[in-house]
Amino acid sequence: MRYSLFVVAACSATVSAAQPAAPRAWWPDTIEVTRAERTLAVSTRYWLFEHDLERGGAIARIRLTHGRAANLLVRPIETAVQLASPPNELASEREAMTRLIFSDLSDRAPRVTDSGPGPSVTVTVEAALADTAGSPSGLRTRTTYEYRWGYVRIRKELIAGPQPARVRHFKVLGTVLDPSLTDYGYRPGIREMMDPELFSWRGGQIRRWGKIRPGTHFDLPMRTRQIPLYAVFANRGVEGIEWFVSDDLYQWDYQLTGEPGTGYFEASASTDPLGVAVAIYPVILSTRYELPKGGNVALQGTYRFAYDLGIPILEGHAWNPWLNRSYAVNRGQWVSEEDIRKNAEDGITTMHLHNDGDAHGDGLFWRDGSYPPYPPEEMKKMDRVIATIHKYGMKTAPYFSNHELHQSTPEFARYGTVWGRIVDDQANLRPNDYYGAHMCLKSGWLDFLKFSVDRVLDNHAFDGTYYDWNLAMFCNNPLHVGKAWNGVTGEKGLGAAAISETAHWDIDELIDLMEWTRRRVGPNGIMILHNTLAPMFATENFANYVVGMEFSYGKLSVSVPPPEELPLEWDFVGARPRAVIGYGTIAAGAPKRLRRQHAIATLMTSVAPWPASEEAVELYKILKPLGDLEQYRFEGWRNRAVLLSDRGTSSAVYSRSGEAYVLVANLEEQARSITCRIRPAELPQPLSSVRSAELFREGRWQRLEAARLVSGGETLELGGDAVLLLRLKQ
Repeated sequence: MRYSLFVVAACSATVSAAQPAAPRAWWPDTIEVTRAERTLAVSTRYWLFEHDLERGGAIARIRLTHGRAANLLVRPIETAVQLASPPNELASEREAMTRLIFSDLSDRAPRVTDSGPGPSVTVTVEAALADTAGSPSGLRTRTTYEYRWGYVRIRKELIAGPQPARVRHFKVLGTVLDPSLTDYGYRPGIREMMDPELFSWRGGQIRRWGKIRPGTHFDLPMRTRQIPLYAVFANRGVEGIEWFVSDDLYQWDYQLTGEPGTGYFEASASTDPLGVAVAIYPVILSTRYELPKGGNVALQGTYRFAYDLGIPILEGHAWNPWLNRSYAVNRGQWVSEEDIRKNAEDGITTMHLHNDGDAHGDGLFWRDGSYPPYPPEEMKKMDRVIATIHKYGMKTAPYFSNHELHQSTPEFARYGTVWGRIVDDQANLRPNDYYGAHMCLKSGWLDFLKFSVDRVLDNHAFDGTYYDWNLAMFCNNPLHVGKAWNGVTGEKGLGAAAISETAHWDIDELIDLMEWTRRRVGPNGIMILHNTLAPMFATENFANYVVGMEFSYGKLSVSVPPPEELPLEWDFVGARPRAVIGYGTIAAGAPKRLRRQHAIATLMTSVAPWPASEEAVELYKILKPLGDLEQYRFEGWRNRAVLLSDRGTSSAVYSRSGEAYVLVANLEEQARSITCRIRPAELPQPLSSVRSAELFREGRWQRLEAARLVSGGETLELGGDAVLLLRLKQ
């Protein structure tokens, strides 16, 4: 049973905004379907998925219009089983692996239907699991693919016949990804199941980063018996693909064997074909190990697995720097017009109202879920601040927590235990936490949160929303999955059996909130997502801006890592303007130059410090000669166009037809003299030749020898922690 409050109010308040003539990538558009003799393609102007109608109807191609790989898949996405061999029939396990594997890719005539074009597209595939000769296994699959804006909701059924089929493994998904997707991250499943502490998703439990570089490095594979909740594979700053389970966690841990630890997830380097091999098994058993069921399990009836694939929606151009600052009421002293004007002059894009805790000890703060947040006079001041921000050409949004409800609200008193997030078998709503108690989106809390957003946007001239705690979280509240509070054990504690049936997370509802919010703020409104440790294509596709890197990482006290050693979260795949928090990752008392180094690292990777530091404001003035950066294509430290003689330096490139700008940075404190050579054919937007070259220094352009720059190289003098700008024209 779902407990829904204000459902009618939340739905009726949704804004039906007119689609602009040229919608941005965050505004959903029509999804098309094209059927050919062998393929069925589902596409938009940003991406394409292709099903192979002669190989089980499986997804065989994923291409991003503004990505680099022609196909993110080296092999189609396969579903397969390995049947248990009769006693003494086969001489070895290796022989069993080859003779008893049955795959949907072997079905040459699957039944594939589609719903036709629209805001979403449904493709249904029915396929038999057969061996390479076409012999059936007696098992089949029925898979529904619901294509939405930047993600595919996949619901797969494994259907056994009337007679039990004994299997040693069931692979729900197996593929080889393009070898460029070398960075990965995943969210473990077991930690969230076992750690009762509310903040267990921190400390590395939300994402673990690693690298698999096939054919070039000794990278270890990633293997776990507990299927992750989420996994992403990316060509950092360029493109990627993600997989994540739906709300119901029982399907993956208990459905097939009745106990966790009998599944398997693996990501490893493949050399034939070259790529990153990924395999997800809800069950994998072996006679080598003393595992339950004697090395196989009997399947009978229908088994259901719900998961999603996400891809980034890329616009294919550089982003203008997202410089943001916040404001709040401080004992009645709001941000002044003078400060707002200065922010605009500094290039600040957005200012958001961030006042979710009693940071000033005055009792004036916005208690999550409350309204109005302040006394009448303060509300008038807030509205005047909003108007002043607009006067100076910036946009503003208020803070909302996706998982917190303040204990002082009447809604908490009435619905706190009903909506509350429970992490083991007892409620723990942190009654003394002045930020608020944790709620689960898989409850009436989602409807109330939408109502709260509506209430604020209807009554004030904010331009959109700022969402904190913008991640899916584990929950064990049985009320959220239609079970009584003590319906399993008959007593207050739920016990392990009940936990196995009630464990869930609220990922489906989180994505629903993102879709709803984009519709609510319209194509020209703003969505800011705070995604620390949880970058995610499926949610970020609807956002204007993303901020992260707040905590759990090691703190910097000596230096900032070079760009190639920054974590995947730093710039992710560049699909949206990003900002990285400095105060959570720079140690207290660190040298002041670290803040400038931090700003240089953001400049060279096309992100921005958050909040916008004075060092960043000053440094980013170097980009003013370029004008609107969205006219350019960007490539950071991995570009092949700029060759520098010193390893303590880095480069980044903005290029467009007939023109390019090159940033050269000294990452060290000591000044140095370096040689810089440009290869114009390797620029993101190549130049056929270089007619002129200039260096921007002390507010004016100084001529360089273009022929020398593109042949032997030009000598440049770089100050410590300094950045130079070069301009090339064809």
